[in-house]
Amino acid sequence: MLDKIVQSALRRNDQLLGLDDVVEKEILHHDILQVLQAEGILQQLTFIGGTSLRVCYNSSRLSEGLDFTAGVNFNASRFDGMAEQLQQHLHRKYGLNVDVREPKLTTTDTTTWKITIEKYAGRPDLPSQKMHIDVCALPSFDRQFHSAIDHYGIQSPIASLPLPVQSLDEILADKMVAFAFRQRRIKPRDVWDIMWLKQRGIVQDPALIRRKLEVREKSIQSYTQNTEQHCQLVMADKGTELDFKREMSRFLPQDIRTNTLNNPNFWGAVGREIVNDVTHINDILKGKESPKSAKFKM
Repeated sequence: MLDKIVQSALRRNDQLLGLDDVVEKEILHHDILQVLQAEGILQQLTFIGGTSLRVCYNSSRLSEGLDFTAGVNFNASRFDGMAEQLQQHLHRKYGLNVDVREPKLTTTDTTTWKITIEKYAGRPDLPSQKMHIDVCALPSFDRQFHSAIDHYGIQSPIASLPLPVQSLDEILADKMVAFAFRQRRIKPRDVWDIMWLKQRGIVQDPALIRRKLEVREKSIQSYTQNTEQHCQLVMADKGTELDFKREMSRFLPQDIRTNTLNNPNFWGAVGREIVNDVTHINDILKGKESPKSAKFKM
C-alpha cells in the first residue's frame, strides 16, 4: 500500500521523478507525527530543522529525518512506549514489518529513535526504509503553531493539526550555529536552508544566536572564527561544492535543480550570500556592522 501511495504522488508531479525514497519518507512523516500527537508526546516537543521547514513552511527541498527540541531537562524515559506505538501504527496501516529501535545511552544532548521498515517481505537483500527521530535536550526560544502541509494529496491525518514549531527566525539561528559547529563537514542542507530562509526575508537575530551559543556553552569568538573559516570553504573549496551538488540532488525537484544546481552561476552566488550574511552578523556580534541580498528562486 505504501508503494502505491508513493507512485500515485509521483504521477501527480513529474518534477519528483527519481525522488521515490525521500517522497516515501515525507509521507511517513505525517504518520509519525500523528502517533506523537495521539500519545501526548508532540505537545512536549518543538519541531525544528529542515523537515519542519518543509512540513510547516512549505520549503522547496524535500527532507528525511524528524528533529525536535524538548528542553534541557529532557529524559527519554518520558517517551517509554513510543517505539511500540509507532511500530503498531505503521504495521497496521501499511502491512509492513517495522522495527523501531529505542535510544541507546548517549553522552550527547541528542537522543535518537531509529525506524526501519521492511518494504519487501522476505527479501532482506532489497533496501529497507530507514528514518530517525532525533530529540535534543535543548530549549527552543520562539515556539509557534503552524498546520502541517500535505504536499502529496494523501489526505494527511494531521492536515489541520497545529504543530508546535520553531519560528523561521529561530530556525535560521539554529542553522547558523550548525554551520559553525557541525563536525567533520559543512552540511549541504544547512547551506541550502540558510539561503532559502534569506530569500524569504528572514534576517539573522544576534540576540537569538547569543542565546543559542550560551545554552551550548560555545563562545562568540569560536562561532565567528568557525563561520569565517567555513565561508572560505564555500567560496574556494571545490570538494565542498561537489558535495553540495551531490547531496542536494537527492532532495530537489527537477525544476528547482535546473534553476539552481544546474545553473553555472548558482554556487558563486551562494558563496557571496553566505559571506555577506556571516560578515554582517559577525560584525554585530563583535560590536561592529553591514547588510545585502539573494537572486536565485529556491
